[in-house]
Amino acid sequence: MELPQDVAVVGAGTMGAGIARVFVDAGASVRLCARRETSLEAARDRLGDAASVTSTTSLDEALSGADLVVETIVEEVDAKRAVLARAEELASHDAILATNTSSLPLAALSSGLERPDRFAGLHWFNPPELVELVEVVGGERTAPETLETLAGWMDTLGKVPVVVRQDVPGFVVNRLQYALLREAYALVDSGVCSFADVDRAVTHSLGPRWAAIGPFEAMDLAGLDVHAAVAANLWAELSNTTEPSPSIAEALKSGRELRGDTPPEVLKDRRDRVLRGLPALREDV
Repeated sequence: MELPQDVAVVGAGTMGAGIARVFVDAGASVRLCARRETSLEAARDRLGDAASVTSTTSLDEALSGADLVVETIVEEVDAKRAVLARAEELASHDAILATNTSSLPLAALSSGLERPDRFAGLHWFNPPELVELVEVVGGERTAPETLETLAGWMDTLGKVPVVVRQDVPGFVVNRLQYALLREAYALVDSGVCSFADVDRAVTHSLGPRWAAIGPFEAMDLAGLDVHAAVAANLWAELSNTTEPSPSIAEALKSGRELRGDTPPEVLKDRRDRVLRGLPALREDV
């Protein structure tokens, strides 16, 4: 599918700059907008010599005539609604407006739009240049054609789109992630294992296996009779708490991290090296 040739990315932080990079690398012309010149300077450092990026502090200049608008500013309803309303005025009539929100309901963000059928969630993951998956999220009034177009564009970009057909809190990935985190905290809080043990269990077992084959594929491979038996014995024992772990509040109060034994730059480098290598490792031979 042919990509939109005129893309406006509003918000030039880590996510906005990374999203702009993905479109630029695919040949699209991008206008990247931020309120502060300092934010644009940091984004330009990250983008390097990408000649097809125009950076501006003028929202109107960024939005004018755009075929696709990706809003990725602060997670505040009123701020996002203001950008989206202005985008609807200035972008091309057939433009698709997308938000990178990970936590706000699409119904609240699309309230007041004249063409809510052309609005959807487009939830990228950090770092956007390396994480393959993008969630394409439909609101109550999003047209099926809008979701189909966005998913097609993501596929053309080399991304893996997951179409989320209901605007549920957390979409798909964060719901899965926080279900695992809830159980991980429960294990640590009850003294079963340490934070380091949980990290090792994921990075040296679940993570590599699920990076190769998904959880349902893994259950097919293990045998559904085994899966059913384990589920019957284990599900009733899993945490169902609705309150965040006290470990989070304790760490925040003390100013310490949950682990804190590895420098952030080392964690980031390790993460990025693994993400870069995964696509080739997953290729069928």
